[in-house]
Parts: sequence; structure tokens; C-alpha cells
Amino acid sequence: MQLKTVVIASVLICICLGIVPMLMVLNQWAHNKDAYGIDINDQRQLRFTWQDVEQQSHQFPASAGQYTYLFLGFLSCSEICPIRVQQMIQLEQHIQQDALLTGAEVQFMFVTIDPQNDTPAVRKSVVDDRSPRFVSASLSDDELQRLDRQLSENINQELRSINHVGKLFLVTPEGQVARIYTAKHLSTQKMQIELKHIMSSES
Repeated sequence: MQLKTVVIASVLICICLGIVPMLMVLNQWAHNKDAYGIDINDQRQLRFTWQDVEQQSHQFPASAGQYTYLFLGFLSCSEICPIRVQQMIQLEQHIQQDALLTGAEVQFMFVTIDPQNDTPAVRKSVVDDRSPRFVSASLSDDELQRLDRQLSENINQELRSINHVGKLFLVTPEGQVARIYTAKHLSTQKMQIELKHIMSSES
């Protein structure tokens, strides 16, 4: 009898474990069935001070109408960072060729998590010189740690090689994260379509 109870309890636990992720997916689909990236529906706003390659300070967000693709990374990375930078370059090219987006205020911001090696000159060469839409930023240690906590990037600089998650964030002009793109979200065409959908729904 006791064995039967244990078996039934185990089956119920397995069913619950399978249902919870399914309900999460269904909830996101019901909330926005057109979503490609992850829609966290978080009303918190990102606010931080950053320095450009000329060491000038700026506030984020800066423009009332500007959407920002935000990525935290480091330029000596050999894994996700080069993929993300290339992804942003491709997406910017798609935007330039899209009649509905070419005039839109869209920015691509690279925030270095390794400012000692990602010097202003290196950042300018690799990021800022790509396009007027591209900008690289360095933050103070406190600002970077706070942004890391907000975005759950899990930056770890104590290892031989810096570790972080490497997500790409689409941020609204108000500083809210509209979409999160993980390592599984690499289609720039789908991201382009999603950007148009988000911008049209909020206009």
C-alpha cells in the first residue's frame, strides 16, 4: 500500500513538472502569440549613466522615440559576443533596407563588461565606426553591477575567462525591456518583423 502511494505521488509530481513549463509557454503565447523573443512583461525601467569613446557621459534612455538593442559583452570573447555583434550588424542592414524602418530611431548599444581591455579606441574601431546607429558604452563598476542584476546577465569576472549569459535585449524608449533574445534566437529576419510589430502596436 505504501509503495502504491509513493508511485502515485511520483507520477503526480512528474505531471506537475511537465505542466508548469507548458503553462508558461501557453501564457506567453496567449499574451502575445506573435512574439519571437521572450516577452517578460516587466514594467521596470532601465536607468544608467554611461561613457562614450570620447569619455563623455550620457543618460540611458536618452531619446523619447528611440528603441535600443542592448548587449553586454567583451570584445576579446571568442564565443557568444562575436555572434551577437554580427547579429546586430545584420539586423541593422535589414532595418536600412526596410522602407518602414529605415527612418526609425533604432540604436545598437554594446556595453563592455571588460573596460580595461575594451579601450575606447578598440571599441570605436569594432563597434562605433560600424554605423551611426552603433554606439559602445562603458559604465562604472557600480552601474554595471546594478545593470547586471536587473538583466540577470550573471557576469563573473573572477575566472580566467569572463563568463556571462550573452542575451540581447530590445529596450523601449521608456527604458523597459520589450524582448529578450537568448542563444536560440538568432533569426534577424524574425527580429526585424517583431520590431515592426512592437513599434506599430505602441504608436
